[in-house]
Amino acid sequence: MMNAISLALTNPMLNAGGGSGGDPDRFMFFATRNRMPSGNIVTAAAGTEYVCTKMVISTPSYETRTFRFHLSGFASTEGGNSPQETIVTGTIGAPGNSVVVDAMFARVAGVFYQLQVAASNTVTIADQTNGAWTDELTTPDVAAESEIELWVFYHTAVAEKIWPVFRIQKHRGERVWGAIDHATLLAFKDTPNADSTVALDTGYGTQAQPQYYGFDFMVAKGDWDGRPIALGFVDSLGESRQEFSAAADTRGNLGWFRRWLDKNGGIGRIPHCLVGMPGAGSVREYTGTGSAIATRRRDIIREIYAFNGNKWPFTVIANQMGQNDISTLYNTWFNTNYRSLVGRARAEYPGVRIVAFPPLGRTDIQKTVTLTSVGTVATATIAAGTTGLVSGQTVSITGATPTAYNGNYVITVTGPNTFTYDFAGGTSPATGTIRAGDLGLRAEFQAYSANNVWPADGTDASGKWRLHDDIMAQTSACCDAAIDTYAAWVSPSKGGAWPSMLELSSTTLTVQAGTDGIATYNTITVADASFLRPEQTINLYSGPDGVARLSTQIIGSIAGNVITYQGTSAVVMPIGTVVRPAAAIGESTPASMVHPQPIMIDRIANGISQTEKLKFNP
Repeated sequence: MMNAISLALTNPMLNAGGGSGGDPDRFMFFATRNRMPSGNIVTAAAGTEYVCTKMVISTPSYETRTFRFHLSGFASTEGGNSPQETIVTGTIGAPGNSVVVDAMFARVAGVFYQLQVAASNTVTIADQTNGAWTDELTTPDVAAESEIELWVFYHTAVAEKIWPVFRIQKHRGERVWGAIDHATLLAFKDTPNADSTVALDTGYGTQAQPQYYGFDFMVAKGDWDGRPIALGFVDSLGESRQEFSAAADTRGNLGWFRRWLDKNGGIGRIPHCLVGMPGAGSVREYTGTGSAIATRRRDIIREIYAFNGNKWPFTVIANQMGQNDISTLYNTWFNTNYRSLVGRARAEYPGVRIVAFPPLGRTDIQKTVTLTSVGTVATATIAAGTTGLVSGQTVSITGATPTAYNGNYVITVTGPNTFTYDFAGGTSPATGTIRAGDLGLRAEFQAYSANNVWPADGTDASGKWRLHDDIMAQTSACCDAAIDTYAAWVSPSKGGAWPSMLELSSTTLTVQAGTDGIATYNTITVADASFLRPEQTINLYSGPDGVARLSTQIIGSIAGNVITYQGTSAVVMPIGTVVRPAAAIGESTPASMVHPQPIMIDRIANGISQTEKLKFNP
């Protein structure tokens, strides 16, 4: 049964938009950096209980002039229950503390404009509510593809809770300041590029970086030219679980999906609002109540519809979900999980085109082994075979008892199912669930994870790839068009698998790092760092063959060809040491390729043709 808003859409194509011409009186999603509140809640500390966040958004490829911004009173979970909107400041069903917003400003071309809610400069956002919209703000025309700063001043009592929204991208001029009172924070309007408050600006460029409060939904009127504008249903691959603040591009985009949508190719940048977050599953999106609610974001979009002359702020739905809809029964995966959201979206937004993106694959980079030893020589037996392993490469052993068997070892392949390595010695055989992994060095060693059997053979076991095929065939009206991701990410040598480190770009050290194996250092100099980004994991291998691993590090920052680690190392790295980025980091058990690292994010965003954006048009 359709809701009242859906029934109001008597003409199924009335608000589908796209094609030619726009509407200067229609609020549309327009900004980069919009993000749904989700993640770890923040607790106010003494001395910084008053906070100001400065967020920098980039505007679309047309002029804008009238704006409204939204503050939410909830956040969504991430992980297994995502996207349920149950990160609250109190107990679910019993309101907790509110957040008092002391002032709000949009800074355009260096000029501050006061934002108001119901004609007031301040607003209190209550826990477990949809939140509040700012009143219309009209400024002089904002040029296409420029920047707007959004300043939100807020406070709670010490030890009270604040909803998370976004990580500060300080390399783009974003800031977070804390103080004991509001007046102290207001002074930063005179020094808008002053450094963030040290106590709040922690863990930059890492998943542990705090997320601070600010505007989430953003809409604007302007010279919209009729280009498609997308409402995106996304999971962790679409909402950048794999990238954090320091890796954002110049327009603030994180992850392959935002980068591709905002890329200025084909019909141009596609303004968008992504309503999912890391971990989201189709079956839970836009449904649920009480302790399982996931409908507040839907209702906030209905609020836009109501003040927008009964028009949605988008013209097309981009559905990137499916990665986390896994089930051992394909009927559950496709119909109960994936298509349930499609049905709700068609009922909520009748006539709006749905364009789907099939999911990426999942492969294991560890295999189960048994271990025996004679003296200090361990023999590993892999029932699944040693294909992809070579003598002289480093393999990681985990899960064995005695623990002396565990570690990173250079191996000798002795047969189709065996390899040996030298270790300190221990009782034989080893016990435990023992695994050997190569960190994704070769695609041939990768194994297909459960329900990811390639190619799809029509069985439940090949669920991921059956889903891919059904999406591309638009089976059961699951979409109106589909944009394939497969060729953009897959290994050139193995179907359904991630590229190996040997199939990706690499570079070498041009200056020796380390001196004696004892003194630590945190920088290396390489021949070419242009394809690397902060927050990416790199593996350093002995040259020239580059298969014996010396160290694994995470990039903290890059200046020219000098890479600074987030940590330190003492390992001596001679000139010619090979630096290899992995396609993804091994996650869960066994370690699997799931979320693309920055080198793959670029590969995917650049590998899907910009002409595919034409499918967003009616």
